[in-house]
Amino acid sequence: MAKRRFEILLPAEFNDGRLVADACPRCVPDSLAEVVDTFGAFTFRPDAALGSWAADGQRYDDRLYAVIVDVDDTADHRAWICHLKAHLLQRFDQLEIYVTSYPVEVH
Repeated sequence: MAKRRFEILLPAEFNDGRLVADACPRCVPDSLAEVVDTFGAFTFRPDAALGSWAADGQRYDDRLYAVIVDVDDTADHRAWICHLKAHLLQRFDQLEIYVTSYPVEVH
């Protein structure tokens, strides 16, 4: 079966500047637990990437952690990732959580 990689960027800080680890120490571990409970595996990159974006005239500078999961490319898996994104938007109180996906070949 074809495989698909999902890359989810989790914020290290809330939009108001508070550190996620201080304000919500379970946010990242609980998010990772959801992924591993559903798919059985993930890759987590704790080396924060830097990003910047704008919305409604305000600039946001982010530090982001990457969660990567390779799964069978099914409609159910895509739907679950969409559900997860909606949940992460609330958990991290974000305007956006960036999720990308693309087909991968595993050798």
